[in-house]
Formats: sequence, C-alpha cells, structure tokens
Amino acid sequence: MEKYIKLCCLIIFMNFLLTCHLNAQSLDSMVIDCEDFEMEFNRKGISSFWSKSDEHRASIVGKRGEWGDVDVKYQVADGDWLNIYKGATSREILSPEKVKYTDYKEGVVLKMERTFERVRNGIDWTIRLESMFDYPITIGDFSVPISWPRPSGEEPNYIFEETFIKHQYIGGNSSFIYFSKPSGEPPFLVLMTKPGTKLEYFDSASGYSAHIHSQWAAAQKEGSWRMENTALELAPKGKPGSSITYGFRMQWVNSYDELRDVLYQNNLFDIRVVPGMTLPQGLSAKFSLRTKNKIDSISAEFPKQTKIDFIKEKEKDLYIYEVQFERLGENKLTIHYNGNQKSILEFFSTEPVETLIKKRTDFLTQSQQHTDPSKWYNGLYSIWDMSKAVLRGPDNTDGFDHWWGYVLASDDIGLVKAPYIASKNVYFPEDDEIASVEYHIENFVWGGLQRTDKETNPYGIHGVPNWREARDPLLRARSRDYNLDKIKIWRSYDYPHITKMYYHMFQIAEFYPDKVQYLDAKGYLERAFQTAKAYFTYPYEILPWYDTYKWGCYNELIIIPLIKDLERYGRKSDADWLRQEWEKKVKYFVYDDKYPFRSEYSIDRTAFESSYAFAKYGTLNKMKPDEKLWYDVNLEKWYSHPSVKQEDSRDFMDRQNTAGLAVRGWVNPTYYSLGSDDSEGGGLSYMARMGGWSILDYGLHFAEKPYDWIQLGYASYLSSYALMNTGTKESNYGYWFPGKENDGALGWAFNSQKHGRIWLQGREIERGPWNYDGEADLGMGAIGHTASTVLVNDPIFEWFAYGGNLDETTNGFAIVPKDGLRTRFAIVANGTRFQMELERDGFAKNNPILVSKSMNEVSFVLENRVEKRHRTKLNLENYGNISFKCRADGKLLKVIKKGNIESFEIPVSGKTHQVTLTLN
Repeated sequence: MEKYIKLCCLIIFMNFLLTCHLNAQSLDSMVIDCEDFEMEFNRKGISSFWSKSDEHRASIVGKRGEWGDVDVKYQVADGDWLNIYKGATSREILSPEKVKYTDYKEGVVLKMERTFERVRNGIDWTIRLESMFDYPITIGDFSVPISWPRPSGEEPNYIFEETFIKHQYIGGNSSFIYFSKPSGEPPFLVLMTKPGTKLEYFDSASGYSAHIHSQWAAAQKEGSWRMENTALELAPKGKPGSSITYGFRMQWVNSYDELRDVLYQNNLFDIRVVPGMTLPQGLSAKFSLRTKNKIDSISAEFPKQTKIDFIKEKEKDLYIYEVQFERLGENKLTIHYNGNQKSILEFFSTEPVETLIKKRTDFLTQSQQHTDPSKWYNGLYSIWDMSKAVLRGPDNTDGFDHWWGYVLASDDIGLVKAPYIASKNVYFPEDDEIASVEYHIENFVWGGLQRTDKETNPYGIHGVPNWREARDPLLRARSRDYNLDKIKIWRSYDYPHITKMYYHMFQIAEFYPDKVQYLDAKGYLERAFQTAKAYFTYPYEILPWYDTYKWGCYNELIIIPLIKDLERYGRKSDADWLRQEWEKKVKYFVYDDKYPFRSEYSIDRTAFESSYAFAKYGTLNKMKPDEKLWYDVNLEKWYSHPSVKQEDSRDFMDRQNTAGLAVRGWVNPTYYSLGSDDSEGGGLSYMARMGGWSILDYGLHFAEKPYDWIQLGYASYLSSYALMNTGTKESNYGYWFPGKENDGALGWAFNSQKHGRIWLQGREIERGPWNYDGEADLGMGAIGHTASTVLVNDPIFEWFAYGGNLDETTNGFAIVPKDGLRTRFAIVANGTRFQMELERDGFAKNNPILVSKSMNEVSFVLENRVEKRHRTKLNLENYGNISFKCRADGKLLKVIKKGNIESFEIPVSGKTHQVTLTLN
C-alpha cells in the first residue's frame, strides 16, 4: 500500500512538472516556455513564437499559417509531379521541450517527420523524409513556406512594434534568414541552416518559400538563376539512401553583433566586405570570413578574369582575402569548405564610378529627352525601355495610360532626371547637358508643369498623371471623380525635385555664368526659393492629407544649403521664413512622432534620407522653444515645444538610424542586398544610396564606433550602380540589356527572384533590374552629397581607402581618389576625424592625396575643371578640437569659421595647384 501511495505521488508530481513545462492550454496546443522565448504549437506546427526580451510580445508567426511546415514535390518514374500527402498529420509530445509531427498513413509513398526541440536558447528543427515505396523516388522540390506579419495599415504602433521585415541570404550551406521589426529595435529572429542543409532558391509567387531542392519549382519560370537547382533521388524503401534528414536552427538575438556571433557559433559564416559587393573596376575589395569551418578553397566563376589573394588569418577563425574582377557584370565566388559543402558570394563588377556618372547624364540628354516643339511635353525627360531600346512617352506609352500616365511625364519618375543632370554639372560642367536642362525648364517646366509668377498660386507644381491633365478640368474628370474643385498642385513630393533642379542650376550659374542662357544665378535662386516656399504652402492648404510636415520627402535636404545661400545673397527674411518651416518639420520628427518613418505607405524606405537630415540639423543647430508652432488640421491640435535641446536631436539620430537598418541589407553577402534598401530578399533600388548617405555620414561624423557604419554606408553608396546598364565594346555595352543603344541606361529597381511580379501595374519580369529607369535617378542625385574617398584604420581590415587606391609608404599614405566626383576626402583613424570638401573643381585625376603617418598633414593637387581664373572654396567639417592651416602653392590662406565648418578660398588660375593642409 505504501509503495502504491508513493507511486501515485510520483505520478502526480511528474504530471505537475509536465504541466508547468508545457503550460498546456488544451489538447490542441502545447507551449515551450523558457527563459529566452515562448513557442506555442497547435496540431499542424508552430502557431506562436516570441522572445522574452520583447516588451511587445510580437510573434513572428503570421496569421495566415503556421511555421514548421514543409512542401515536397515528388515523381515516381516518369509520372506526374505529386505533392506529399499531408492528410493524416499527427503530433507526438516527446518531452516537455520536444515535439514531433508525422505526415504519413499506410499506403502513401513518403513519410515525413518534423521535430522541434529546445536546445539551449534556441529551437532545433529537424526534417526527415523517408521512402515507403519499393521503387526509387525523385524529389523535385523541397521547400519551407514561411509566413510572418508584414508592415501594413496606418497604425504606427502596430507597424513598428508587431510586424517584421525579412532579410535573407540564399547562398548554399551557410544560408540564413533573419527578421527585424521596422523600428529596428531588437530582438531579431535568425533561422539558420544546420550542417548538411542548404538553401538554393526562393520564390514569393504565392507566399514566401525557401527551397532546399528546387529543380521543379525553378523549371516553372523563365529567367536566369545564379545557383544550381537540384533534385534528390531517394532509394527504395529500406535501402541505403532511402531517407534524408535536413535541419534548421531558430534563435532570437538582441543585436547585430549577437546575430553575427550566432552565425559563427552555429558553423556558418560571419562575412564582411569593403568597400561593397558592387565593385567598380580599378578598385579591389577585401572580405573577411569568420568561421569555425575548414576553408578548402575559394573559386571564381571566371578564374582567368578574377584575382583572389589570401591576406592572412588576422586572429583565430578570422580570415582576410582580397579580390579584383576584370569581367563586367555578375561574378560569383564559391567558398568550398569541410570537404563537400559550399556557399556563394555574389559580386557585381561595374565600370569606374566616374564613367558611370558621366555616361548617365550623357544618356539622359542624348536619348531620353523629347525635343519636339509641336508636343505639349516638349522638353520632357521620359522613361527609357531597355528591353526594346526605345524612349517611351505620352504618345508611346507601352500601356501606361490614363492615371498610369504619371510613369511617363510627372512625379518622382519624370521630375528627378533634370535635378541629377544639373547636380552632375556642378562638378563636371558640359555645355550640351546644361543647355538640355535649360530647354527642359523653359519648355516643359515653366508655364506647364509649374505655374508661373503671373498665374494664381504662383510656383505651384501640377502633379499626377501629368501637368496637361492637371491643368484641364475635362481631362481630369476622365480618371478621377473627386477633388475636382481643387487646383491640382497638392502633391508634396513633386516640389523638392524642382527646388533641387533650380538650386543646382543656381550653382552652375554662379560657377560658370557663361554656360547658362535662360536665367542668371539670381534668377535661379529666386525660382529655388519660391518653389521651396510653395512646398510648405500649397499641399497642406489645398489637400492636407499630404502631411508635408510629417513625411520625409525625397530631395528636401536641398533646403539646408538653399537657406545658407539666401543669407549670402542678403535675403535674410526669405531665409528666416524657410528656416522656420524647415524647423517645424525637424521638431515634429524629433519630438512629436515616435515613428516618423512613414509616408503614403505604412513604412517607407524613402524616409531615411530626410529623417537623418532633420536629426543632423537639430544636432548641429540651436532651435528655439515655441508655443503653438503649427496647427494640425487633420488631428485638430497644436504642436508646441517648450523645451528644445540639441541632445534630443542627437538621440533621434540614433533612433532613425536604428530604424534605417531594418530596411537595409547588412549581414547578407550579395551585391543586391548588402547596403541596399533590402526587403523581401533583395530590394535594391535608388533608395539604397539615399538612405545610405545617412549611414555613411553618421559613421564619418557621429558614431562612437564608426567602422561598421562606414562599411555599410559605403556599400550602400556603391550598391545601386549595379542597376546601371553600361559596358565596353568587348562586353557589348551592357550586362543586363546589351547593345550600344542601351549604354548608359538605368534600371528602376531589382527583382531578385528568377521571375517575379513587381508593383508597377502588377507586371512580371525576370531576375535583374526593371527594364525602365523610373525613379532611379533619385539615387543618382544623391551622389553629390554622398561620393567621397575615406581613409580608415578598420579593426578588421586595418588601413583601407574607401573609393580610392591606397599605397602605404614610409612617410604615410597615398590615396588616389576614385569615388566618382573627386571632391570630398575624409579620415577616420587613430583619433583623427575630419572631412574636407571642394565646392567646385576637384582632386586631380590619378594624382594621390598624401597623408602623413601622424595624420597632421594632408596635401593634394587641385584640378581646374574649366581652365578659367576663379576662386574655389575648401570646406572642412570639424567634429573635434582640430584647427587647420591651409597653403595653396605655398601661400598661407585665411581661414573663415562658421559653426563646425572652417573654410579657405583658393585662388585658381592655372590647370593645377598644390594644396597642403596642416592639422593642429
């Protein structure tokens, strides 16, 4: 009897422990509840999975399906391709921390077992597939469908706290996928392949799936793919090779450093690349592999045109390599390791950056401008169709009709090409290109796109779908049945583009007055100011849904130098008015919105150029407290800021950069992901460089640990050059769309699937850049404030020059700048942190910038780019206690100090001049 009582007590106690561990809510669910996470299972798989470090308890599992399912497509002999039978899924709880699902019943061909087990602070997920048939079976597809809550709707707390953005590296045996919230705040979930498991393919046609085998799936789609699409042969039942086991590990991490450590600890690769994976010819890249694996070799896709050097093992398990490509276009490097495993690194080789910058403006002015005085769109730069090698326009639409006509003649697509051409000509002036922009302004913009100063609502800009329809009530009524009582000049996004165009034309008119004909410098400055004023006036007055003060708009950072030049021209009241409006927006982003990273969409990758510009302005400039600064007509409330501190803007800078990382590829070693505006597996577009500027600038000037930020920021700067279609005669003038007629064309964005649907009218395209340029010149326009050559002493790569060729000498360093503009140089090394910039002219081509070992002297040869007598200004950004002396051809120059900027005016008369800076 006593033994019986003890046995009963033991059973009760064990049941109690089991209940505590499983926290069973019903017969249909079980829970693994541990210190790090909580995971709930239903009858089919994982129904909830969240990290205990997440105060919002956001589950990574989407509402439309469980995690842990597997899709298998098989074939017996030459029969039909069939799906694995899942009509009899059973679940078995093997322990409080282990559960197994079995898909099998007597008489079916395949048996699948899926096991989930807590191991330390993560979940090991094992998939075993076994043949139950007496004949061989071909597995043509073996994929893992994954559903997660994606950003949607308009409720910011939900968007930024409860949804996730996916990032992936589909690259063989070291593949991984990770998820971050749009806020960028941890935790992040990382899903990793276990040894013996690889990922080789993905698709998103009907929900996202990552494929271990993909021969069948890939064969269903046209297009190219960069990895082998494999199948698997299972031997007959009971024979060797009749079963296969694959596995993944899932783990929550609380920082990017921890994410890298987890990749390393789980026998994958922590990979870094400088200056980026889009690599201009003439520059070499270095990459590091941090791994526990035994690296057998690294092979090139084109070995005769690729140079790979092993540099050294810097420390235990950290290997440094250098690579240079001769072949333009995509270049794979394959890491062979542990005897039979391999992973792929995807690079893209372009022509030199300066060549790309110049080719693009030449192509725009020679191939993409309509110059027919009989057309209402005379002077328009429209979209180029690379697939047909033809200029599209309002009379050659390719289906972009009615409302979709905006793709051809307005908005961010039609209005960003002229600003880029103008910005390039500030640095490399060409008479024909400047004349092209003036033709555009005179014939298409003024009095057409933009209302003149003689019309009502002067300087207003007519928006979607084009200015002709926006000005004509009858034409407007064809595509819209509301807001017909309002003048259609309310789209906020249009105004900064035109402001930027006028501002750069103002610079050109100042620097090269003999090259402009339409307006002089004062005329262009007036246009720039009045357009900026209209930006802060009409959209909010006419249709306040356009929250001008709340949304980050492309190109609006041009307002900062515009304010300075208005002051320089004695227009203080205009500068004060514009500054007041700008500061309204800065304060809103810093104080009035927890998550100001939205626009017309739930989260917008376009926001991070502007939000950083706001943060930087507030950090470097004192703003006054205010009472009832502006009234929000949408929310019916006043915004007041009784306390305004520069430290608050600095804090916001960190928050906005954290959010910016959530939409940027950072640890994923592919050219279309690293540094790109990454989402859903490769979102490379013009936004890569725009938001990338903020990351690079932050690393150069503000970050306490700058080197990660500089690595990522420079990769961002280079990444979207891969969207350009250029080449040499030997390469038939273009990797993506060959032919001389496409040499200089540009893709809108990148499709990383073999064949996928894009948002543009739901069209489908093959892998690669879209065949239209669209908004892509927004990214080209960001070159002017991003391009730089940077000397660093990186903790991993040691002395390195981003955007330049570096030689280390006995006396110091010689850096030949190849960043594309040759106007900006920075040092972040050994306690020295400064940046210098020439307002015009540039560092002489192929001449090195010399830096002393002690970092206290920098010298360079100044190149006169117009060969006329003038003065150029050298500006130095100083974020420390450095003071400067500057000599030009040996003559000491006077310093002009304003804020954190020290300037020197250099007299230019000859072709070149020797300039020397001394840092004290």
